[in-house]
Amino acid sequence: MRLCSSKACVVVLTESNTWLSINNSEPVKIPANHMFLSIAEGNKIDLSSLNRTLIAHIDRETIQAYLRFIEKKTACIMPLHRDEPPFIHRPCRTPDIFKQAALHSVMQPSDVCEIERTRSLIFTVLSIFLDDEKLLPLLIKILSPTTSDRVRSIIDSNIQKEWYLDDVASCLFMSSSLLKKKLKSENTNYSHIVMECRMRYAAEQLASRNKNINVVSQCCGYHSSSHFISVFKSFYGVTPLNYVSHLQQGNPPPALTQL
Repeated sequence: MRLCSSKACVVVLTESNTWLSINNSEPVKIPANHMFLSIAEGNKIDLSSLNRTLIAHIDRETIQAYLRFIEKKTACIMPLHRDEPPFIHRPCRTPDIFKQAALHSVMQPSDVCEIERTRSLIFTVLSIFLDDEKLLPLLIKILSPTTSDRVRSIIDSNIQKEWYLDDVASCLFMSSSLLKKKLKSENTNYSHIVMECRMRYAAEQLASRNKNINVVSQCCGYHSSSHFISVFKSFYGVTPLNYVSHLQQGNPPPALTQL
């Protein structure tokens, strides 16, 4: 089963002995009732069994806040070496706390108390790994911007612009072939990143502004509304109108199909 997350890293609680493979590597057995922390971004995480309610999704901002909280000086910590497995695991002795952390990690609270509660739960989960010498190098590696992150930042800076691969490569002071190679090593490609940036922007526009499909399509850099609708449906699994209908009915937005 493929684990999908839009966050920088995940912590997963296993219910039974589970085989873990990252980027098609040799499977590693994670014992039952263990938590494993893994870099999610840029990695293909496959598991022999997976309960999707037992996943805590953690973003970079929370990791940065956690490092400040434990008062660790990060300047002298080297990121995890590229040949090291991008995960660690530990027994879970507080499953109830973890389940609360996993539940809150997928919520979008606006209340300050709930935001702090979620952060505290995530901090508690991360602290279980503190005695592992690989934790801090792993977290530092998560915070290091990937090539795909840098490409996203460039595209997001002007979402309407028709960005060509050569243009972005030039902004990053590298050749187009090197950029494609680096993106491939992160299990993605330039076309997918462009589509992802445009689709996320489109969803934000549809959710927060009263704009029609033609306007949103143009804002995202599409010259054809029908093409925009087709791409949106392939990405989210629903048309833009159905997406808006979900939101208007108070339902959570449809899950991404391409993460």
